[in-house]
Amino acid sequence: MIPILLGNKPLISLSVPVYGTEGSLPALLDSVLAQEPLPISNGGQNRSLRISLKNSLFGHSHVADAKVGGLPLEVIIVNDGSPAGGSLPTILKPYKKKFKAAGIPLILLEHSKNLGLVEARRTAVQAASGTYLCFADSDDTLPPDALLHLYDGLLASGNSSLADAADIIHGKAEYKTGFSDEDAPLYKEAPLAEMDEKIKKVHTGLLEGDELLNSFLLKGEHSGFLWGKLFRTEAVKAAFADIPHTFCTMGEDLLIYFFILLHARSYFGIEDTVYTYHIGTGISSNQEIKDLARWERACTAASVFAVIFSYLEEHPLNAPNAEKLTAALQNRCKTALLQNLRHLKRVIPSLRDDAYTILCDYWGEEYVNAAKKASLLS
Repeated sequence: MIPILLGNKPLISLSVPVYGTEGSLPALLDSVLAQEPLPISNGGQNRSLRISLKNSLFGHSHVADAKVGGLPLEVIIVNDGSPAGGSLPTILKPYKKKFKAAGIPLILLEHSKNLGLVEARRTAVQAASGTYLCFADSDDTLPPDALLHLYDGLLASGNSSLADAADIIHGKAEYKTGFSDEDAPLYKEAPLAEMDEKIKKVHTGLLEGDELLNSFLLKGEHSGFLWGKLFRTEAVKAAFADIPHTFCTMGEDLLIYFFILLHARSYFGIEDTVYTYHIGTGISSNQEIKDLARWERACTAASVFAVIFSYLEEHPLNAPNAEKLTAALQNRCKTALLQNLRHLKRVIPSLRDDAYTILCDYWGEEYVNAAKKASLLS
């Protein structure tokens, strides 16, 4: 199949960072290959084309109705210095042929060392050639009609014109559990129900201008996960230009999404499910923490707010609700710290004192003590 391109480039670039999740990657790639084709032509129109085929042998034109479709997509995988990253070429080898046959470029980029999720996504964003960007974690999957629903959302937001489509298209997500029977007691029904509600939180319809930040931070009408969304690439690249190089592996979605909202002009939410989140397979799972390196990665959530508040000191929000928006960010900061404090109980006892020291190094001992006192945590 010939790639369906818009101006010699794909419509969508799919960014996939990999760190310690090589074994889950094939399931994601299989879900990409299983996507329903998008009914678009090289001109990006949602229609069937009448194609005139010259038949030189018979000297007349044969006219037929032809449905033009495909996946105007490129997939960019970033090996973020993963310990088992050397296995990726072997894992990807059988997929190279499959993706080529489907007309989908499959690109592997590599970091020589682990730089964190912010930088892994930055590398993919810089390499992206699509008009829109889609993010996926390597241990999750896409429902078969995910890209089709997002494409329909583009058209709906722009009154059938891709040129006038929203900068952000947001669909709902579903979750599947991937934890073992041994780890099952760590996952309670209430938190799973809370997660289910959060990943389905979408503002249906159009938001513009200041409404984007208000909807996200003040009204809580839609979630800030990067996955489950399409972003206009130029807005994402502008966002990363404002984000300093940062090692962060926890809470990075909030960091990147906040800066994207500063540059995006419009948002359009749809009711369709476009992402499958697999719980219990990644670093944010509820498994016992047995090494300090993993714990430190969890504490990098502090870097999210250090970057945001540092930026706001130099570039105050120019919005009617600026003070309320800043207060909302401060509340999210406190919530992230309290989550780290709760997760401290998952660190094995022999490492807990050292883990607490690392926590204070990231968040500041005074801020940690104030949060503990306010929440009655010990």
